[in-house]
Amino acid sequence: MRYKGIIFDMDGTLTVPLLDFNRIQRELGIIEGDIAEVIESWPEPRRTLGWRLIEKYEHEASENNRLQPDALEVLAGFAARRIRLGIITRNTMESVEKLLKTKLTVAFDIILTREFPHMKPSPEPVLHILEKWNLMPEECLMVGDYIHDIQAANAAGAFSCYFKNTHGGDYDREADYTVKSFKELQNLVFGIDE
Repeated sequence: MRYKGIIFDMDGTLTVPLLDFNRIQRELGIIEGDIAEVIESWPEPRRTLGWRLIEKYEHEASENNRLQPDALEVLAGFAARRIRLGIITRNTMESVEKLLKTKLTVAFDIILTREFPHMKPSPEPVLHILEKWNLMPEECLMVGDYIHDIQAANAAGAFSCYFKNTHGGDYDREADYTVKSFKELQNLVFGIDE
């Protein structure tokens, strides 16, 4: 097996995309830049109010989250082959735990949320997981629907896989691989040509 570990983004990768980041940016008055970085640069109490708005939308999304088609079956297949599974998300641990309790019944070895000291696109979360798993970067695949996922994987030396949703950008060129479904991801990981 080429990959001994697979790390997933949550929103828009494990789940069907629900968060409207353009709307959130408009409400926060962020014209450009990374939402999390901009909010973190604000003085108090504006910073806290910004995160409260984000958490409001995250809570709404967690109430309505749906897994991507075939996600449970494919993840269970990876786990059965003893591939380690991880999550790196900019969401809160509370949102991840809700998804795990209600919909995502496959066990993940490690989960890093925005409570971790570093966020994507920093390579630090990926490097942290590689260290915990005692794996080389080339033994790991990071799957995500946004440029930050790809940048974090690439900077850590891991393989990157762009999960292309209908809502997203076009990051095919930046990633090692592109898939549009969990079935395509399964074929990629297991080396099956369609």
